[in-house]
Amino acid sequence: MAVTRRGYIFGAFVSGVTGVLFIVVALASDSWVVSTLTVSSQQAASNIRYGLFGGELTLREMATPQMHPLHMTCAADVNACAVSCKTERESRLVEVRALANGYRPTAACGGTTEVDTSNPLDTTPVISFAFYVILITLLVIDLVLGVAAAGLAILNATKNPTEPVFGLPGCLWTNVAAALVGITVMLMFGIYWLTSGLNEHLAISYIALGLFTPGAGLGFSYWLLLGGCLCFIANVVLMQTRAYLLERDPPPPVIDIQNHSDGTIFLY
Repeated sequence: MAVTRRGYIFGAFVSGVTGVLFIVVALASDSWVVSTLTVSSQQAASNIRYGLFGGELTLREMATPQMHPLHMTCAADVNACAVSCKTERESRLVEVRALANGYRPTAACGGTTEVDTSNPLDTTPVISFAFYVILITLLVIDLVLGVAAAGLAILNATKNPTEPVFGLPGCLWTNVAAALVGITVMLMFGIYWLTSGLNEHLAISYIALGLFTPGAGLGFSYWLLLGGCLCFIANVVLMQTRAYLLERDPPPPVIDIQNHSDGTIFLY
């Protein structure tokens, strides 16, 4: 009986599902950017964290901390995104457009935004809208590839495929593509973090206006992508190891019917 070593394929399925979960949590969680916010007049540092869609700002200006939800707000007409704690969408858009033009909006979590145009900022503390859209698109593509890789793995672990594209070659290359896309996203955001000044202004008016000094870093949401990439790379290793072991196994015995004239019945 031929040895199929399907345990390796099932292992790739489990690892693929884990990689998909990493990507889903990275997309949905709010800790891509984390930072302490310090100022000399405060006894305790404030905190900020936000992800691709929102986050939270914790201000400790008083004895009781004040927590404000953050909203990732984009204005395509000025190619800018930023996080804002304003309670009204229109006020958040006014704030983002002001930051994109180098103006100073009011840094308060109210329902209105006033803009000071007399003392412009040295830099525009925003995230590029085009970069933001490309980042989200690549993450969605990575998620789709991860789901496809896991689906092909369980398909091959439970039954023999009938079409080459749905077989192990398709599963292998889907995992390769998922790993490459994940690495691309990590490199994109990491390089953008260092070169765009995002690590200094955090794309929020509280930092841009110099009200706080940040102690910024990349949060666990970003590093979860590394876990997803490692899962997809592990799948490639598992399938290549299986292929190597199958090639190393001795071939099944070949029965020559002509050498058996004693009436033996052969089953195929």
